[in-house]
Amino acid sequence: MDTSLNDGWYISPSCHGPFEPVTLPHDWLIADVASFTRSSERWYRRSLDCSCLKGDERLFIDFDGVYQECTLSVNGVEALTHHYGYTAFHHDITDLVTPTADNEVTVHVQYHFPSGRWYTGAGIYRDVRLIAKGPRHFAIDGIAISTRHYDGTWHWDATAQVVADCPYQTRHTLLDDGLPIEAWDVDNPVLYRLKSELICAGEVVDTEYTTFGFRTIDFDSDHGFFLNGRPLKLKGVCLHHDLGSLGSACRSEALERQLRLMKEMGANAIRTAHNPPSAHLYALCDRLGLLVVSEFTDVWNLAKNRWDYSSHFAACMESDVESWIRRGRNHPSLIMWSIGNEIADTHLDPPAATETIARFLSLIARYDPHHRAPPTLCSNYLNWENTQQCVKPIALVGYNYGASLYAEHHRRYPDWVIYGSETCATVQSRGIYHFPFSLPTLSDDDKQCSALGNGITSWGTASIEECLRVEEETPYSLGQFIWAGIDYLGEPTPYHTKGSYLGHADTALFPKDSYHLFRAAWRSEPVLHLFPSWDFNDGEVVDVRVYSNAHSVELFVNGEGQGRVTLGLSYSATWSIPYRRGTIEARSYDRANAQIASVQRTSFGEATGLAINEERIGNLLFATITAVDEQAQAVENARCRVNVTARNGRLLSLDNGDATDLESYHNPSRRLFSGMLLAIAEGAGVSIEARIDEDDIPVRAIRLTRDGWTVRATILPHEASDRTLHWRLTDRMGVDSPLADLIISEDGRSATVSPRGDGIAVVRCATRNGREHIDFYSRLEIPIEGYGTPFRDPYSFVPGAWYDRSVQTLSEGNERGVATRRDGESVVHFNDLDFGAWGSDALTIHLFPLTSDPFDFDIKAGDALLLRARWQKGTIWNTYQEAHYTLPRRLRSVESLTFVFDRKVHLKGFQFQRQTKTYARIPLAACDSIIADDYRKEGSEIHQITNNAAIRFDEMDCTDGVSALRLRYRSAASGTLLQLHFITTDTRHSCDITLEAAPQWREEQYALTTAIAGPCSLLLQFLPTAAIDLAWIQCMPRGGTIDASDHEK
Repeated sequence: MDTSLNDGWYISPSCHGPFEPVTLPHDWLIADVASFTRSSERWYRRSLDCSCLKGDERLFIDFDGVYQECTLSVNGVEALTHHYGYTAFHHDITDLVTPTADNEVTVHVQYHFPSGRWYTGAGIYRDVRLIAKGPRHFAIDGIAISTRHYDGTWHWDATAQVVADCPYQTRHTLLDDGLPIEAWDVDNPVLYRLKSELICAGEVVDTEYTTFGFRTIDFDSDHGFFLNGRPLKLKGVCLHHDLGSLGSACRSEALERQLRLMKEMGANAIRTAHNPPSAHLYALCDRLGLLVVSEFTDVWNLAKNRWDYSSHFAACMESDVESWIRRGRNHPSLIMWSIGNEIADTHLDPPAATETIARFLSLIARYDPHHRAPPTLCSNYLNWENTQQCVKPIALVGYNYGASLYAEHHRRYPDWVIYGSETCATVQSRGIYHFPFSLPTLSDDDKQCSALGNGITSWGTASIEECLRVEEETPYSLGQFIWAGIDYLGEPTPYHTKGSYLGHADTALFPKDSYHLFRAAWRSEPVLHLFPSWDFNDGEVVDVRVYSNAHSVELFVNGEGQGRVTLGLSYSATWSIPYRRGTIEARSYDRANAQIASVQRTSFGEATGLAINEERIGNLLFATITAVDEQAQAVENARCRVNVTARNGRLLSLDNGDATDLESYHNPSRRLFSGMLLAIAEGAGVSIEARIDEDDIPVRAIRLTRDGWTVRATILPHEASDRTLHWRLTDRMGVDSPLADLIISEDGRSATVSPRGDGIAVVRCATRNGREHIDFYSRLEIPIEGYGTPFRDPYSFVPGAWYDRSVQTLSEGNERGVATRRDGESVVHFNDLDFGAWGSDALTIHLFPLTSDPFDFDIKAGDALLLRARWQKGTIWNTYQEAHYTLPRRLRSVESLTFVFDRKVHLKGFQFQRQTKTYARIPLAACDSIIADDYRKEGSEIHQITNNAAIRFDEMDCTDGVSALRLRYRSAASGTLLQLHFITTDTRHSCDITLEAAPQWREEQYALTTAIAGPCSLLLQFLPTAAIDLAWIQCMPRGGTIDASDHEK
C-alpha cells in the first residue's frame, strides 16, 4: 500500500485546540502578509485507521517536506524530530499504532523568523504518504537506476537497497521492453517504467515501480554540455519554491503552470534555488523536458540568518544529503547536484569548507552509485583565492554574477567546467515604465521597478542584452541560470515590500516585457514584442522598444514610419518619440527584407468591463481577469477593484503580481495591477465570476499639460475616489531637483515652476490611491535655460545618484543611491557643494555594504585626503545604516567631495550638519572684513590691532540671544576699550567692555546686556589707546550651552 495522506487533517495554533479542518499541502503563513516576519507554531492532527494492517506488515509515514522544525508524535508518543524544512523524511510507526481505527498522528511545526532570506512558508507544505510494506521489502527510495549508450544501443542497470532477514533475489523488468528505446531529451521527454520485484523463498514479497528515462550527460571544459551526445547550451532559470498566492503549499497544478511558462519562454533548465525540490518538481521536469540542477542548501556552518539551517548542519547534514540524493537520483531531468549557494565558509574558513566539500563528495558517491549527476558549487566568492582553492575537487564550477572572471579562470584552471549559476538580476514590474530608458532606474516613489529594461541592480548584469551576449560569445560555458525566472515572495529587492522584482514573470505568472526578450533569444520561432502600453501625456517623449529575433524591425506611429533597426545579438531596438494618441505598430523582416510579423499597441479608454480567460490544470482553475474599455480593448493601466466569486467550487486566492499590495491573498476582492488579476479556484466544475467594484474607484491616469511655467493635472477617471494629488520637482532620475522651486496651487490641481538654475527639471504629479505610499505618478519634463549653474546644499540630504563623475563605471544603488564595483577601487565624486562662509566638519553617511567585515574608505575634498574613515557597522541585507564622522577641517564655500571605496557598497548619500558660527569660537582671521590703520594676520589670529580698528562678522544668527562674550586676547596696554555693535537691518544694539592688561594670552568672559535676537552682524570697534592681539571670540547664548563641535579646527 502506498496512499496519499493529505486529507483528514486538523490544525490549531495551540496543542489544546480548537482544531479546524485543513487539507494538505498547507502553508499557514500565506493568509496574512504580516505573519511572514513573525515566528509562530501550529499543531496538525488526524486520526489513522490501522485496522487493515496485515499481520507482520510495517507501516511508514512519509513526508516530502515540513517547514521548519517538526516533531512527529503517534498516539502521544514522540516518534522523531526533523530540522531541515526542505528534505523528505519517513518513519516506521508500526510499533506506535494499534490495529484499530482510532490512532492519532500529531505533527508540531515551529516556524522561526528569520530562517531564510526568501519566503519559506510554514507548515506541512508538501505531500504526506502512508506506506505499508511486508517485513521484507525494498527500502523507501531504495532503487537506483543507470542508463548508458554504447554500440548504438541503450543499456540500463538497477540496484536496490533491501530490508530482509533471509536470502533474497531482486528482479528488475523494463516495461514496454519490446519497443525501440527512445532517448529522454528536452525536446522529446520519453519516459519508461521499471518494475522491481523482491523475491524471498520463491515468492514476490514487494514490488516497486520507478519512472525514469534513458539519457547520457557529459561536461567538457572547452565545449560545454552534451545531452545524449549532442551539444546543448543551458538556458536556465533559478526558481524559488513558493507558488505566489498559494505560498509554499506545493500544488502540482500550480507548479506545472510555472514550469510550462518557463518552457514557453525558451528555458530548458531549472535551478532549484536554494534547496532540494519537491517530488512533484522532479516528476514534472521529467515529463515536460526540463533539466534540473538540484540544490541542497544556502548555508553550511556559517549562518546567514539567526534561525537558518547552519545550527543543524553539522549534526543533520549526512542524513539530509542521503534523503536529497535518494529521492532525486533516478530522474532523467537531473544533471547536477549543487552542494551549496554563495557559501561564505569557502571564503572565511577554507579548512573547514574543504573538509565539508570532501564529506559532500563522499556522500554523493555513496548514494548516487551510478553517478547520474556530478556535484557542483554555486558561488559569488570565486574572485578570491580561498574559494578557488576550495572548489578544486569539484569539476563543475558555478559562478554567481562572475562572468567577468570566465576568461581568466578558463586560462588558469583549464579543467574547470564553467557556467553561470546565477546571472542577470535585473528588476522590473509588469506594465510600469520609468522614463527615460537611457538612465538606469533602480528605485522610485511608487516602489516599482521600470519594465523598460533600465532596472539595473548593482550586482547583476549591465542589461539583459549583455547577459545574453556574454553566453553566446563564451562557447566553453555550459550556459546560464538567470535570476530569477519568476518573482518570488520574501527577499524584497530593492524595496521593503513583500517580495522581489527580479523575475521575468510576476507572482501571478503574468509575463513581463523582459520575458519576451528571452523568448526572442532562446526560441527559434519568430518573436516580435512591442512595448510600452500606449497611454501617456500628449507630447511626452516615450521610449518605444521592440524585442525580436528577426533580422530587422521597423516602427510606425499612426501609420508614419519612424525608422528601421537591424538587431543582431541585442534582440532589441529603441525609438524615442513624442506621444500621440492612436496606434503604434512594429513590423519584423528577414534578411531578404520579407515581412515576418507585425504587432500593434493602441490607446485605450476607461475600463467598462472585464474579460475572463480560464485555464484548467488538474483540479485547479486559473482565471486571468483583464479590464477592457467600450471597444473591448485591454485597459493596460487599469487599477479597478474587482470582486470575485467562485461558482461550484472554492476560491483559493487572488493575485495581481504587485509586490506592494499587502492585502490578503485570501480576500475575494482585489485591485487590478497593470490591468490584470489572477483568480485561483478549486473544483472539478468550478467557474469564476467577476465584477468591477463601483465603491472603490482608483485613479488610472493623471494627464499633465503645460502653460508656460505652470503644469495642470487632470485625473482619470473623473469620478476617482482619492483625488488628492502629490507634486514633486525632480531630476530625470527622480531625485529632488535643485534647479527650481515648485509652487503648488491652493486646490492642488496645478503647480508652477520657479527656476533657479539651468538643466532639465521634471514635474511629477502622483496619487496614493488610498495607500500609504505613492501608487503611481505622471511626469512632464521642463527645460530651464539662462539661470546659470545651481549649487547643491550639503545640509540637505545629497543622494548618491547625484554623483557627478567616477573613475570607474558605477551602477545605481538602492533608494536612489549609487553602487560601487565589487572589485578594485571606486571613486565617487560630488561637485558644487555650497557649504557657506562658516562651513561644517560634521558628516553623516548612509551605506549598505555587501560584506560584514570592517573596512576603511577615503574622504577627500578635491584631490586632498581629508579622512581615512572606518566602517564598523557590518551589513544588514538591503538596509542602509548611517555613520557619523568628524572631518579634520571645516569645508567652506563651494567645494567638491569624493569618496573612495575598495569594495562593493551602496552609498545612499550623505548630509552635513549645519554649524553656525554665532555661538562658536570664531578665529579673528575668519572675520568678514577688517578696517584698521595697522594690523597683522598670524595664522588664525590678528595681531597689533590699534586705534579705530573695525572688525566685522556677518551672517550671525543670534536666535538664542547673547548673554556674554568670551575672547582670547593679549595686550600690554591697560584699559583697552572695545565697543560691540549687533547690527540688524533696522536697529543697532551696542555694548562697551574694558580689557585689562594681559602680557600673556588670557581667556575672559564679559557679561552683556543686549536685547539682540535673530540674524545680525557683529562689529568690534576698538577705541583710542588700543594695542591688542586677538585669537578668537565667542558669543554665549542666553541660558544655552555651547556645542564644542562648532569650535574652529
